[in-house]
Amino acid sequence: VVLIEVGTIAYIFSFYASNTQGSYDCAVVFGAAVWPGGNPSHALSDRTHTAIDAYKAGHVSCLVFSGADSAYDKHEVDVMLDLAYDRKVELEDIELDYDGDNTRATVEHLDPSRSYLLVSNDFHLARINLAATQEQLPSFALQSSTYRHERYTREPFFIFRESIAFWYYRLWRQFDT
Repeated sequence: VVLIEVGTIAYIFSFYASNTQGSYDCAVVFGAAVWPGGNPSHALSDRTHTAIDAYKAGHVSCLVFSGADSAYDKHEVDVMLDLAYDRKVELEDIELDYDGDNTRATVEHLDPSRSYLLVSNDFHLARINLAATQEQLPSFALQSSTYRHERYTREPFFIFRESIAFWYYRLWRQFDT
């Protein structure tokens, strides 16, 4: 079990340098926590700003904000939308997925006829890659978000959580019939 966990964490770390160049139809932002007052957590802010940077640089022509409701009376998607509005993103270039309750749901809601830049924290990218591969999303690349607020103090917990979630996603497909 220890060797499986160590191997999984090493695999997760292999995605830490996922910074993609090129052009894609849309950048997809995977939801993250909203803090009291409807403020974005650092993870949500980092992911959203990284996708907006790709949009502003012309690497994508649209943004997909996907997330779930929060405990603080503001949906993750609405918080992302506020950040995009503050950075003057054209509203017609934004698509909203209010039913992106988890990584798999976000990927399942994507149109397979388009290409995507999938944006999240580096520790989350292995699971996103697995979900996109399992859903046979034909054209995607991974983009790790830029840390605007330094690395997170809870990152060891997030990595451990991702190692469990990765295997849940991996094995879930084996029994999903």
